[in-house]
Amino acid sequence: MILIVLSLAQLTGCSVIQGFLGDGGVEAVALADQLLVDGDVQGSLDAYEAALVDNPENVDAAIGVAYGAWLQADYARVDSLLATAEPFAPERAGELQLRRAMALIASGSVDEGLELAQGSGEAAGAVLAAEYLLADGEREQAMPLLEGARSDAGGVGAAASGYLELLNDEDPSVQGLAENYALWAIGERGVAVASVEDVVLSMPDEGDRKASELLLWAGRAASERELLVASNLLEAIAFPPSGQAWRVRATRAILDCAEGVEDDYAACREGFAEMDGLAPADGLIHARAAAASLIDDPQVALEILGTYKSVPGSVVAFQAGETEAAKGLAPAGMVAEFLDKR
Repeated sequence: MILIVLSLAQLTGCSVIQGFLGDGGVEAVALADQLLVDGDVQGSLDAYEAALVDNPENVDAAIGVAYGAWLQADYARVDSLLATAEPFAPERAGELQLRRAMALIASGSVDEGLELAQGSGEAAGAVLAAEYLLADGEREQAMPLLEGARSDAGGVGAAASGYLELLNDEDPSVQGLAENYALWAIGERGVAVASVEDVVLSMPDEGDRKASELLLWAGRAASERELLVASNLLEAIAFPPSGQAWRVRATRAILDCAEGVEDDYAACREGFAEMDGLAPADGLIHARAAAASLIDDPQVALEILGTYKSVPGSVVAFQAGETEAAKGLAPAGMVAEFLDKR
């Protein structure tokens, strides 16, 4: 959940041309920002670098350069750039410290990063620290952090409230699910799906909640190639949540695609052919992309993707080495502009 809030895009700043200290570099950073929006990533990064050289006190230029360093996995430079920028914008210290914390965690300095995240005073930092505590089973230590963050507007507050709803449930199995969500959020996805089966199966059967969790985690298990876990969770769904029967069928088709080499992808093809017209168009397109990402044969993957234009489908085709096909699947926008340069 919190990963949505802490995505890489945040490293560029949500509104790059706001909050400057003075006028130095405003136009240069605005140009760099526009290049990024237009899909010219390298041109944008070069422009950020030039803006920072000419305007070393421009915090947003530093953030842009740090974004480029992040893309290159140069986390030490990310930390150095943002630490250097802090004195120039004391009112943004928490924001910069949170980004530094992300870089430290990505570099493997988890304890140091979490200390900085929690000390940043940012709600997102509190939730991030709480997620690592939950992943370690430290529920009592995590809850005060979540309580403090739940009033924050937007995704951070919603994430904190979601965790607290699980942790405050009277059923121990529901409480335990918070740890699986936290593991997934911090990137320990294989561990999350490998340990979730017993937790979800132990949930009470009343209402749609258990079925919803079974369906969600079956899809996540499939994406991590935990195929037996995914199959077991699907089989446990006696009655799909209202309006979600198609998702059960789609997840089964995704599993058939992941196992498709055993029957030359016959069940995979058949599963998706049967769903045309029965599932929401957008949902089916995303299901096709998820299935294609698990298929080892690039030609079969392209067949399952079909001709439906979507960013996920285009990305899957590109990752499979099918650049021309990826161009044909990309809708107008940043991804299409990126691919046109390949």
